[in-house]
Amino acid sequence: MSRRTSLSFLAMLSVFTCLYAGESFAQNARTGTANDGTYITVPSGTVNDWVIHVSPQSMGFEEPGSEGDNALIKIECYAVQINQYTWQVVTRYKYRPWSGRDGYWNSGSANYLLVRK
Repeated sequence: MSRRTSLSFLAMLSVFTCLYAGESFAQNARTGTANDGTYITVPSGTVNDWVIHVSPQSMGFEEPGSEGDNALIKIECYAVQINQYTWQVVTRYKYRPWSGRDGYWNSGSANYLLVRK
């Protein structure tokens, strides 16, 4: 085999390996959107076989004409293991729409990524 042919073969092998790796990753991952309190169950196995990542999607709201007194005080976004098959998403924010008063908690939404270990 000539040197050029062997390099072409290695290049094609690399391309197919990358394509195959991307496909297998997609088969071992799940994504979605979850509201506060949503339960996410693993597709197979237990929660020990999976990793979950949640990130805020929609937190807070706009109150036009009243920007001077509003405050987004705190954001919470995480998942809690409920049992060996399920997580519960906590995605909420504390908002104060007026001056000099305590804020109150509101439900938010989050994106999640579930990846098999």
